Amino acid sequence: MTKNTVTSSAPGNIFFFGEFAVIYNKPCIIASVDKRTTVTANTRTDNKIIIESAAFGTAAAILNNRLTGYETKAPELYPLLDFISDLVPKLKITQGLTLKITSDIPVNSGMSSSTAVFSSILKALSEISGKNIENKDYFDWIYPHQVKIHGGKASGSEIISSSIGGFNTVEKKQDKITFNSLGTQDFSVVIADTKVSAPTAQTVGYHLPTMEARFPKMVKGIFENIEKLTLDAKTAIQNGDLEEIGRLMNENQVLLSKLGMSHPKLDDCISSSLAAGALGAKLSGGGWGGIMVALCHPKDQAQVMGALKETGADVIKTKIGVEGAKLE
Repeated sequence: MTKNTVTSSAPGNIFFFGEFAVIYNKPCIIASVDKRTTVTANTRTDNKIIIESAAFGTAAAILNNRLTGYETKAPELYPLLDFISDLVPKLKITQGLTLKITSDIPVNSGMSSSTAVFSSILKALSEISGKNIENKDYFDWIYPHQVKIHGGKASGSEIISSSIGGFNTVEKKQDKITFNSLGTQDFSVVIADTKVSAPTAQTVGYHLPTMEARFPKMVKGIFENIEKLTLDAKTAIQNGDLEEIGRLMNENQVLLSKLGMSHPKLDDCISSSLAAGALGAKLSGGGWGGIMVALCHPKDQAQVMGALKETGADVIKTKIGVEGAKLE
């Protein structure tokens, strides 16, 4: 170990266009958001790995060539133990560690809280071990673990936001991911957390495959339509055409609803934000709950926030396109 203490953080994520379709080799448009997960790693004098999560409690394991003897009452922490176990031989970690995890990303909201914690752990442990893995390489390290927690299917697009940050188009083909920056976008957005847990493993790992098996032509047609509007949205973003971006967001939401991905509370928040003056609004992430995002003119942002608060949702005003995983 080259350092005794390291603190790192990584941001959450929102999808402007193309979630779910990106799993099927279509492009998406995503942005990092200024809500972050923070990990502080401290070396220990024994061979224990201890996780102290503000959200889920504690977990422990014994450090050998990998981790053994998992102990935790929180099933949410098992994927983190598995991830650290995978990192141990790759980073040549030979000393015990305590990892303290805090986050201002709502859990199970569709803002990619799991990807943010993987990215912040990787940043902390690569630094504390002296390996200094570059952010552009995080995808290969994290993707297999994201697939597991998402029920066997995942695009990995969120890893780009959490590791590299910014505002990007992303496309994955044959487990290889490509991305291109859309530059700095000073959009006024409002995010609403419906407080309905978004079960990504169910929507991605269960619902979508069954829909595809029963209605292959419909699912294929919807994803082709989403691909087209995502490409149109890229042009609109480059042109700064907010009205067109909003219109395309609304169209994307209609298509996601046809796939059965929305939820009554999402629909409530989306319709309320549009009635209050939002240019466009749609779910973001896992579906069946979680978050929605509304695009506004700056002058209408406060009114949209007020309307969303009246629905009972937790309202989040945040910057987008922020820096990815970093040392604090």
